[in-house]
This record gives sequence, structure tokens and C-alpha cells, in this order.
Amino acid sequence: MRASCILLCFFMFLAVSSAYPGKKKQYKPCKEFVLYFHDILYNGQNAANATSAIVAAPEGANLTILAGQNHFGNIIVFDDPITLDNNLHSPPVGRAQGMYIYDTKNTFTSWLGFTFALNSTEHQGTISFIGADPILVKSRDISVVGGTGDFFMHRGIATIATDAFEGDVYFRLHVDIKFYECW
Repeated sequence: MRASCILLCFFMFLAVSSAYPGKKKQYKPCKEFVLYFHDILYNGQNAANATSAIVAAPEGANLTILAGQNHFGNIIVFDDPITLDNNLHSPPVGRAQGMYIYDTKNTFTSWLGFTFALNSTEHQGTISFIGADPILVKSRDISVVGGTGDFFMHRGIATIATDAFEGDVYFRLHVDIKFYECW
């Protein structure tokens, strides 16, 4: 009898504790800022200005023209200038270096893996990003997976949005970085 009362009390405790989930903890970023990076794809005629290039393409593809069918199979590497505003001609505060892979046949999306290498009077170090980029979504999040220098072991979320684009040759991303772990 005593064992059944204890068992009944235990199950009632479980039922009550899971019936009203606690309020979700709202995290405040420990550091945040906004940067822009500018990507100019090499198209066979703009070598002097290009900051990215197709390095792998579907079989038989021309490495100066993006593949059809949502660019599926193209792999692009880049070394883009980073600015504090949306002007390509503003003084760069660093470089965005990495790659994006067009990885879906039936929609326009890519996978990003890149690092911001910052070298300004205000910030020194790197910030590493990785994640899926559903390009047609107005604003999307990718993970901040670490950093060096002023950003040593920082982690968080970067909300990216396409700020401008000109055909397949130029795009500018607005990157709103929020660090939730700062060392």
C-alpha cells in the first residue's frame, strides 16, 4: 500500500512538472555588430574586379558561366571585401574568405562555409561561419562556430540578407552578427 502511494505521488509530480513548461530563457547577445561583404563572380571578362570564381561545375560546364537548374553543382570560392556600410568602395575592414556550394536541384539554395578575417583598428581576428543558405528567403540564419583574436572561441548566430544583386555577377550580403558566447 505504501509503495503504491509513493508511486502515485511520483507520477503526479511528473505530470505536474511537465504540464507547465517553464518560460523559455531569453538570451541576450554579449556582442553584436553588422558588416557587409561584396561578391563579384569571375565571368571571363572581369578578372581585374572579380573576388570569386567557379572552381567546380557540373560535367562539361564552362567555369565562367553558372550552371542552369538553380546553379546545382557549382562550387565557388571567394575572397571578398568586408565593409561597415553597403558601399563597395568604402574602406574594407577585412576579407570574407571561403566557399559556397549550390547544393539543391529543385530550389535556389546554397551551403556556406567561410571566415571573416578582420584587420582594422577596431577589430583583429577571425569569425567562422557555416550553414545552409536558402537564398530566396529574405533573411536567414547561419551559425557562428568560432573565432580567433578579439573573437576567440565566440559562438552565435549571423542573420544574413541579400542587400543587393546584379544578375549572377554581383551580390552584397548584410550580415548581422550576434555572439551568445564570448570569452
